Amino acid sequence: MKIITLAIRYMKKLILGILILTTSTFSLGQSDECGTIMTKEDNAIIRQLIASVKTRNFNKAFGDTIVPVKFHIIGYSNGASAIDSASVFNELDLVNSYYTNAGIEFQHCGNIEYINDDEYADFEKYTDEVLCQSNDVDNVLNIYFAPYLYKISNGDTTGLCGYAYSFGVAFNRILMKNSCATNGSTLPHEIGHYFSLAHTHSTSAGDELVNGSNCSTAGDELCDTPADPQLSTSIVNSSCIYTGTAQDANGDFYNPEARNIMSYSRKSCRDLFSPNQYTRMHTYLINYRNYLICPSTVSIEENNSNGNFSITPNPASGEAFIVMENSLIDANYSILDITGKLLFSGKLPQQNKINITKYINQIGVYFISINTSSSSITKKLIKY
Repeated sequence: MKIITLAIRYMKKLILGILILTTSTFSLGQSDECGTIMTKEDNAIIRQLIASVKTRNFNKAFGDTIVPVKFHIIGYSNGASAIDSASVFNELDLVNSYYTNAGIEFQHCGNIEYINDDEYADFEKYTDEVLCQSNDVDNVLNIYFAPYLYKISNGDTTGLCGYAYSFGVAFNRILMKNSCATNGSTLPHEIGHYFSLAHTHSTSAGDELVNGSNCSTAGDELCDTPADPQLSTSIVNSSCIYTGTAQDANGDFYNPEARNIMSYSRKSCRDLFSPNQYTRMHTYLINYRNYLICPSTVSIEENNSNGNFSITPNPASGEAFIVMENSLIDANYSILDITGKLLFSGKLPQQNKINITKYINQIGVYFISINTSSSSITKKLIKY
C-alpha cells in the first residue's frame, strides 16, 4: 500500500511538472479554466427557479442573509506555498461588495484550517476530494485554497482556476487555485455557481440567440444577460471591449457583456452581475441553501422526541407559525436572530399553533427554541 501511495504521489508531481513547463500561462492563472460542470438535470432545477424568480420584484432591496464560509488553506508539508490569510480575507470583502445586491453577506466561521500535505498541495479534481470529505464543516460553505489545481480527463491534464458544486450535490464546497483566488473575479464567479448561476456562454440548455427569442430556455436562461459566444482574452481587449466577429445560428453578430462575472472574459474585466442574476441567487439561497449556519453561532439541537414541533411555512414571506405535535407543561419558547441575539422569550401557551410573525418581521434567518427543564429543541426559520 505504501509503494502504491508513493507511486501516485510521483505521478501527480510528474503531471504537474509537465503542466507547468508546457503551459507557462497557467502560472499566471489567466488561461486556467473554470471546472464547474452543469448537467441537463441542473437545467431542470434552473427552470424551476425561473418560475419563482418571475414572481419577484427585481427592484426590491433584499435584506442581508448571512452565509457562513470556512477557509481551508492547503500548503506543502513544510508549509510552503500556502496562500496568505490576509489576502483571502481581503478578497472576501470584495466578494461581499459584489453580493450586496443579492442580499447575501459572507462571514467566516471559526478559525482558518491549515492543511500542510504534499499529497494535496497539487490538488486533482475528484481524486483528491477525499481530503474535503474529512475536513468539510457541515452546513457551511467550505472554500479550499491550493497551490495548484487541475483535472485529468481522457488522459489530458487541464489547469483549473477553481470549481464549485451547485445543483443536486450535497457538497457545500469550492476549490480555488492560489494564483486565481485573489484576482478580484474568480472567487465571486465560483460562488455564483454555488448559488445556481450558469456561465453566460452555457450551452447545456441550448445555444442562446442574439435576438433574445429563446433567452429564457437557452444559454444561462436569464434574459438580461446577452447571448455569449464564449469570451476569452483573445476577443476581449484590455479596455474590456468585445472584439470578436462570431455570429449565432440566425447570422446575427454577438454583442455580449464583457464585464459579467459569470463570463470567460478577462478576469480583470469581470465586475458585475445582472439584476436577474442577483434575484436568482437570492431565490436559490432562500429556497435551496436555507440550511447554512455556522455551528458556533447557534447550536441546533433536537433531543426531545416528546416535544417536537415544526415551523410553517418555512421559508416564510408573511405569517409564520410554530406547530406543536404534543402539548408541553412548563415549557418556554424563544426566538433568536442569526447572531444569536434573543428577540423574544416566554412561556409556551397551551395551544398547538402559535403565530410568531410579529417577532420576525425583517428578512433574514431566525432560530426558534422550545425548552423544558430537561431538554431543548431548536429549529431554523428563513424569512424573505
